[in-house]
Amino acid sequence: MREDCSEINALRKMLLEAHAERDYYRHVAERLGQKSLSDTQDFTRLIHNLRQTEEKLRLIQEELEKTIAERTAELLRSNEDLRESTSRYDELVRRIPNGVYTLRFSRDGSMQFDYLSPQICEILALDCEELMRDAGLAFAIAHPEDRDNLEKASLEATRTRTPFRWEGRFIIRNEIRWVRLEADPTTNPQDDVIWNGVLSDVTHRKLTEEKLRESEELYRLLTEVAPNAITVADPTGEILMANRKALELFGHADESEAVGKPIFQWIPAHSVDTACAALDELFRKGTLSDLELKFVRRDGTEFTGEANASLLRDSHGEPKLIVIVTSDTTQKKQAEAERLKLQKLEAIGTLAGGIAHDFNNLLQGVFGYITMARMEIDHREGALALLDQAEQAMSQAVNLTSQLLTFAKGGTPVKKKVSLRQAIENATRFALSGSSSTCTITIADDLWAADADEGQIGQVIQNIVLNASQAMGQSGTVEISADNVDLKAGSNQALPEGGRFIRIQIRDTGIGMPPHYLSKIFDPYFTTKQKGSGLGLATSHSIVKRHGGAISVLSEPDKGTIFSVHLPATALESSDIEEAAPAPQAISARKGRILVMDDEEMVRDVSREMIEMSGYEVECAAEGEEAIEKIGLACSSGTPFDVVILDLTVKGGMGGEEAIGRIREIAPGIRAIVSSGYADNAIVADYRGYGFDAYLNKPYTLSALREMLSTLLPCQ
Repeated sequence: MREDCSEINALRKMLLEAHAERDYYRHVAERLGQKSLSDTQDFTRLIHNLRQTEEKLRLIQEELEKTIAERTAELLRSNEDLRESTSRYDELVRRIPNGVYTLRFSRDGSMQFDYLSPQICEILALDCEELMRDAGLAFAIAHPEDRDNLEKASLEATRTRTPFRWEGRFIIRNEIRWVRLEADPTTNPQDDVIWNGVLSDVTHRKLTEEKLRESEELYRLLTEVAPNAITVADPTGEILMANRKALELFGHADESEAVGKPIFQWIPAHSVDTACAALDELFRKGTLSDLELKFVRRDGTEFTGEANASLLRDSHGEPKLIVIVTSDTTQKKQAEAERLKLQKLEAIGTLAGGIAHDFNNLLQGVFGYITMARMEIDHREGALALLDQAEQAMSQAVNLTSQLLTFAKGGTPVKKKVSLRQAIENATRFALSGSSSTCTITIADDLWAADADEGQIGQVIQNIVLNASQAMGQSGTVEISADNVDLKAGSNQALPEGGRFIRIQIRDTGIGMPPHYLSKIFDPYFTTKQKGSGLGLATSHSIVKRHGGAISVLSEPDKGTIFSVHLPATALESSDIEEAAPAPQAISARKGRILVMDDEEMVRDVSREMIEMSGYEVECAAEGEEAIEKIGLACSSGTPFDVVILDLTVKGGMGGEEAIGRIREIAPGIRAIVSSGYADNAIVADYRGYGFDAYLNKPYTLSALREMLSTLLPCQ
């Protein structure tokens, strides 16, 4: 702008000089006009110079006018831009909720506002003109308890030229408001300190912070008095907070021993995989309920606990905090165990009463038949008939014992991959033999295979079909079906995980059952039939459960009953299914040497008599060492034993499990039979895996023993 003024001034000077030159020539011309000119050339030259000067003057005049016009337009544009910029700035200042100010501190100690936005006056409830005249009015309304601090802070910032930041209370409209002042000091050429700053009303934030502090205090109090262990961790698993109960539960003296450490310090190594899977589920679902997990204390001791957790997310949906509530379920487990123990004792009492009653009745029959057989010893036919009755009574006792063991201890199933079609058909045919009830069997052509103990599953079918037949009385129809079902997780309460199952349904047209019976029918010795033992359905329930399946019942009075059995299916090619072995054929001649090892003398004597009656040579041993010695001597003499029957359990001596290994070393080709009254033993379940060729369940009959020996020693 200064350059523009200099140029205009120069033009004006030239214009003045041109005017002076023109005036000079005019004056000369006038004087010459008063005299007679002697020289025409001088006059002509004078006129020419005058015209040149006038032309020059005109050009300078035009240039000056043009320059002034341009500069005037430029000045107008600049002023307009300045007005627009100022207007935008004022509009921006009016729109922001905070007040903007410029405060000047003079060297003499006085202060003066050079600029105030309208919001300043609105926030402070002061008149802007008065405030512009007297800046001290703003400081005067500071709260008496905070005013001294404000003055000291402002003087210090002015003296050191450092940024000014201050929060405090003001008395505005007769109420306390929180105000925040911010400024960045600068200086002007006069060495005055200039504050360009912002004033904000932060009352709402202060109240919110106070409520947040109160909430945090309440939260802290609640967590400290909570009966459960509460832990807060970040998404990486680092512990941020643990309440008093959590510190006690995990064995920490104070919070410093836990905070900042990984939450997995409380998880034993063997439970880490389970905990990681649970954490993944928490991040997917946002909550975790009733997770039973093993935990470890600071001293290394483990305990079983139950955890519930929630995932908190920030405003962007990202994981922020994990809140975990943990409780020690040791006492709960102990109480549950005691409750189950009491229930079991009650069941045992019922079982004991039932067993005593049934066995006494069976033994009464045995003793009675044997006594009468002695009396009829001279009458062969009568004696045989009575002994047959005694044998039947003992068979019933054996069956009762078998069912009792299956119910009480599970009767460990000897599983193999089988198709259940034959088991269903055979068991049904056997259960309905001699009955007037009719039966229909519908089995899916593509029925899946099962990994099951075919004999036990047959016992389940037999028990349920027999129960159905008895419920229908003299007539009725039993409908049996088997098909494949693919259960979704959670669709079946008894099988919550779902999966592939074989469903066997047995429906009868009997009298049905009232609702209050349905919860008891699988209890031992519960029966509604006059001749029932009360163990059939209890045994069936135990067998199905130990196969990983479920059994349920639906029934209404006068509408019949439906039993549903679900057994896990297995992926199996048809060529892999093991079919039942054909029954051994009777043989006309028998040859072989048998060794019987049993610690009970009565068993040895009875077995000897049975084997000799079957046409074999036999020797006996009381325990494993004696049996090994006899087998060694027999091999040395050239008359080895062909079969050895080994008692599995020998009191105070070597049993069959220990003896079989050494026997195989001496006589590798000998056929070995394991014999035991405990059908649920692991060796019995997998006798081949322990080196035996067959299993003979005690007590065994003469026909069962003959059949076993015929299988192992077929006729030459």
